[in-house]
Amino acid sequence: MIDKRDVFTSSGLDLVDEIIELYKGDDNIKALDVGCGSGYSVNCLCEKGFDATGIDYCEEIINLGKEKYKNIDLQVMDANNIDFPKNYFDLIIFECSLSIMKNPESILSNCKELLKQKGIILLSDFYFKKSDNQDNTYTIDYWNTVFDELNLKIIKFEDKYSEWRNFLGMVLWEYGDLSGLLMGNENDQINKDILKKETGYFFTILKKED
Repeated sequence: MIDKRDVFTSSGLDLVDEIIELYKGDDNIKALDVGCGSGYSVNCLCEKGFDATGIDYCEEIINLGKEKYKNIDLQVMDANNIDFPKNYFDLIIFECSLSIMKNPESILSNCKELLKQKGIILLSDFYFKKSDNQDNTYTIDYWNTVFDELNLKIIKFEDKYSEWRNFLGMVLWEYGDLSGLLMGNENDQINKDILKKETGYFFTILKKED
């Protein structure tokens, strides 16, 4: 059974099926889930034969995952100080986690260095539907600019706005409010704006080009 912590870390928009399809027939794929929560996606990937590791800065949530899911690699680690070798992973996953971390652009840049040549980043996250006059942070234009500056090639992009609205409705129905979406939030700007501005949701596959 998926509990509340799992729902908010997987956002009801699970990437596991997409990952399995992407790597169908490949063996020993090393994957890192950054901001893994209690490890729901990590566990699913391990069950499908991936060499998957999950990291989250919150020790409480990691301990919850270790109790719930046996024999998977979950580690307490700050995404701003990821302790793995360069060129180590085939795949890095951000499942509605990057935007709520401090220094998301720096984190994404550092994670690119952890990827093998032609490695893949699978990223799902929200975006603001409209920008302010002087601030377009976390709009689609913002995300595209970040990807371009890091020379991450977009090989797939899907707007999941309708699924996102359905998910928010599910959360409201189940829990009465949306405050749980901010659980574990380290990003003050997002904390201030996410429940005030109209948001959408996207999914993208990015390939390391250099």
